[in-house]
Amino acid sequence: MLALSLAPTAQAQTPADFTKFTETCLAAQAFLLGEVPEGVDASLILTPLCGCLTGAFKDMPQKDVDILAADLRGEGTDELHAAHGSYEKVTELAREGLTTCFASPEVTAAMQTTMPPSAAPAPADPAAPAAPQ
Repeated sequence: MLALSLAPTAQAQTPADFTKFTETCLAAQAFLLGEVPEGVDASLILTPLCGCLTGAFKDMPQKDVDILAADLRGEGTDELHAAHGSYEKVTELAREGLTTCFASPEVTAAMQTTMPPSAAPAPADPAAPAAPQ
C-alpha cells in the first residue's frame, strides 16, 4: 500500500472534443482541396479526409485541435499562433496527418471516383493562410 502512495500519479489528459473541428473541417473545402471542378461533390472527399484527420489528431490536446480548427476557418493569425506557444510542433504534426490522410485508401478512392485526375488536390499546408471562403 505504501508503494502505491509513493508512486507518481499520472494525470491522464482529457481527450479533445472534435465536434467543432469536424464541423470546420467538413466546411473547409477551399483550404483542404483548393478549387474543385463544378459538379464535384467535395463532401465525398471531405468526409473520409476529416474522419482520418480526427483519428490522426486524436491524441492532441484541446488547444492544438482548436488552433487547427481556427486555421481551417481562416482565423489563424500570427498573434494567435504566437500565443499558442508550440504552434510549429502543431503544424508539423498537422502536415504529417494531412500527408497520411491524403494517401489513405479511403481518401484516395474518394478522390479517384469524384474528381478528374487533372483536378486532384495536393495536400493542404496547415501553415499557409486559408483562402477566403
